[in-house]
Amino acid sequence: MTDETMQTPETPQPAAPEMGAVPARPEQSVLTDGAPASGEAVDAAAAPPAAKPDPAAYADFRLPEGATIDPESLGEARRLFADAGLPQDQAQKFVDLAVSREQAAAARGVQAFVDLQTKWVSEIKADPEIGGARLEASMAQAARAIDRLGVPGLKEALNLTGAGNNPAIVKAFVRLGQMVSEDRFAPGRDAAPRPSRSPAETIYDGNPKQSQ
Repeated sequence: MTDETMQTPETPQPAAPEMGAVPARPEQSVLTDGAPASGEAVDAAAAPPAAKPDPAAYADFRLPEGATIDPESLGEARRLFADAGLPQDQAQKFVDLAVSREQAAAARGVQAFVDLQTKWVSEIKADPEIGGARLEASMAQAARAIDRLGVPGLKEALNLTGAGNNPAIVKAFVRLGQMVSEDRFAPGRDAAPRPSRSPAETIYDGNPKQSQ
């Protein structure tokens, strides 16, 4: 037997990567699975934006019966809708919302006015100086003062603004009426009050009837 050394093939070693070489792309992970390739992202970014609607292209919006929108506000709304790229149906929803809010605010204002008038009338009826058993005579005196002043449109102004139910104003006319009856006030024209009418009707022609 010869003294020979057994030669075993050397296990091949993986070659070291060259400097600057890019390793092979590993299998895509679940985090990046489905992500668009860089070329696709560039193509999407380069796509031109969708054209915005022309403000004049919107059709007339539907409004509740009796509701109106001034042309200047409507034109501004159309421009905002167009800038946002809203179609007609979505723009209509914003119009509906705006109109409903305006109507709710108006209703609150009317109710506040009615509540204030009711409060004032109650205060006049309960006032120890002009209310209670003196209410009818006080209203007649106030009506006499208004008639003697002879100012055109005075009654209408008191009714329209609600000032005719303000306790301080009513007291002022009552005292003025007392001065007229005591000849301390130079009359403009004679007009006798009608005692058969209710106190409110006597002093304020056309004023809506107040709750008792």
